[in-house]
Amino acid sequence: MFINRPNHVLANQRHFQAPSHTPLWLKGPRDKFIVSIVFAGLGIGLSGALYGSFKMAKGEK
Repeated sequence: MFINRPNHVLANQRHFQAPSHTPLWLKGPRDKFIVSIVFAGLGIGLSGALYGSFKMAKGEK
C-alpha cells in the first residue's frame, strides 16, 4: 500500500512555490471551498452576535 505509491513532492513544490499573486493559503485544490465555509461560519456568528447585541440594547429578551 505505501511502497508502490508515486512521489508527488516535486510536483507539489513546483505548484506551491511558483510565482503567482494567489495567497499560499488558497493555492491547494480544496482551499477555496474550506475558506468559504470558514468565512461563512464567521459571518453567521458575527451577525448573530450583532443581532443579540442590538436586541439587548433595545431592552428586548
